[in-house]
Amino acid sequence: MHASTLFASLATAALLTLADAHGIVSKIEVAGQTFESPLIGASGDNGPFYVPSDNSPITDVTSENMFCGSVATQATSTPAIDLSQGNTISFYWESGYSTSNWPHNTGPIFLYMAKCDGDCTSQTASSTNFIKIEQQGFVNGVWAQATLNSGSPVTFTIPSDIASGNYLIRHEIINLASTDENFPACSQFAITGGSNTYSSAQTAKFPGAYSASDAGLADAGSAIYSVKTNAEYTFPGPDPVLSSDGSDDSSSGSASASASSSTSAVTSTNSVVTATSASSGSSSSTGAIALPSSVRLASASVTLSGATSSVSSSDSTATTAPAVSSSSSTSSSDVDTCATQWTTCNAVYMSASASGNSTSSTTSYNCQTEYVNCVAQVESASASSSSATPVVSSRAFAKHLRRHHSGVSRLEFH
Repeated sequence: MHASTLFASLATAALLTLADAHGIVSKIEVAGQTFESPLIGASGDNGPFYVPSDNSPITDVTSENMFCGSVATQATSTPAIDLSQGNTISFYWESGYSTSNWPHNTGPIFLYMAKCDGDCTSQTASSTNFIKIEQQGFVNGVWAQATLNSGSPVTFTIPSDIASGNYLIRHEIINLASTDENFPACSQFAITGGSNTYSSAQTAKFPGAYSASDAGLADAGSAIYSVKTNAEYTFPGPDPVLSSDGSDDSSSGSASASASSSTSAVTSTNSVVTATSASSGSSSSTGAIALPSSVRLASASVTLSGATSSVSSSDSTATTAPAVSSSSSTSSSDVDTCATQWTTCNAVYMSASASGNSTSSTTSYNCQTEYVNCVAQVESASASSSSATPVVSSRAFAKHLRRHHSGVSRLEFH
């Protein structure tokens, strides 16, 4: 073979390998519907996808491309999504030029959403305020994005009560293996949900939400490999939303109703928490939630596709709280047991989600619900020797959940 021909062949092969070294969102599954993205450079209907001009990362966090990536063509439709049909959203990633799987495995993943002023294609970086729905770091000691290596999706949960309307959804992967590489990907949907606008949640603009000096980005390269847990990693951007970040219009009417609810429940995704106290509890004007001495869930089972057992049975105690010593303070090991149960539940759920059999039955996520109730039982048992009912500040309660995601198990009582 002539030298020039050989060189050209090698160069082409190298470029193809380089092209497959990154990726784009290739498919979205949400509310029982599936949407597939066209390949980069392909003509035709983009559906809800904002298709990039290439699959390269954004390495400058001040770039306008942090908004939705290097968009070449905008979405051509806004599919309707009814969250009552399912509020989890799954993203598959491929190279964008072929069906090669996502190659990276180091760094966090995020889901942001912004309510559009009409048509989402008219949104700009300066006019769009995103709220962070969820962030994922380590799951069982492995970065969550690593699940994409096998062709499996990453899955997030959209709050089922989020206000109906047109939304720009910004899913992002950050690859920290060598340098900070950001892969934002946008899509748009007309969502039928509830009425919660999450008006008091922290918002973010892209660019603007991240700085190159942020600890979670500056650790890219060799330093990131010493990070082994969520407690050791600092997620960039705002905190994920909580139900307490809801709209002022709806919160005043729901506070008293929540206090008189006949069932004590704390429903949650990894980021969104809704708390109601049982009828034996009370709600003060300061937004405190009184925990009853016994916390039960009407139904806290986790239905796992293809599994023969569930994490907990319906109409039974949500989690088995460990025995509490007579000490006036809660043993950290007792709460750690709750955390271990949560980790186990997450592992089972993630395994079922990754099995590919999720369409055969409904998969319901209640791991964090069970964790919160386990902690409540521990704390209530600890305070049982006192006539006073333990009261948890709603803000401190939410703060505790965020701390648990960072690996700190501690509940502040007031």
